[in-house]
Amino acid sequence: MAISYDGKAAARSHGFQVHVGYNHSKSRGNVTLRSPDVKADPVIKFNYMSHPEDWEKFRHCVRLTREIFGQKAFDPYRGPEIQPGEAVTTDDQIDDFLREHLESAYHPCGTCRMGDANDPMAVVDPETRVIGVDGLRVADSSIFPHVTYGNLNGPSIMTGEKAADHILGKQMLPRSNQEPWINPRWETSDR
Repeated sequence: MAISYDGKAAARSHGFQVHVGYNHSKSRGNVTLRSPDVKADPVIKFNYMSHPEDWEKFRHCVRLTREIFGQKAFDPYRGPEIQPGEAVTTDDQIDDFLREHLESAYHPCGTCRMGDANDPMAVVDPETRVIGVDGLRVADSSIFPHVTYGNLNGPSIMTGEKAADHILGKQMLPRSNQEPWINPRWETSDR
């Protein structure tokens, strides 16, 4: 079936869909205090799509998705494109579609970024201790310097486990010298 985050169906028949997201957005939001009153809600500004590169990357996502679903293997299953629609092809048309339909995946992170104690943007040190505050740690996705390449659930659990190891004084595991596989054409190809 094809549905959006609000549960509304995009198709009145069988369908399939893909959700794409650019996980290294250069757009940056902020969380600030509304007032000195500790009970006042903070001011949260996501600033989605405020960096031009995000538009470029999302347009690429739309075009790459079309290329993938245009493969012969999908012929028996594919009907006409529902969204954004086959007539939406130019950068401006895709941008108009994105403005109307982009949704958050509800995975904000990074408001208490981890870093070196000398980093003016860092809130916690590598052991999850709040810099300049004794006895306080943060152990969730807010300490990530940027959003991960997938759902935040697994990395958040890992962060909690690692913080628990620090609190319990457990020693680090031995360093691994294994190299992750990296597509040798990563700068020019997504395939």
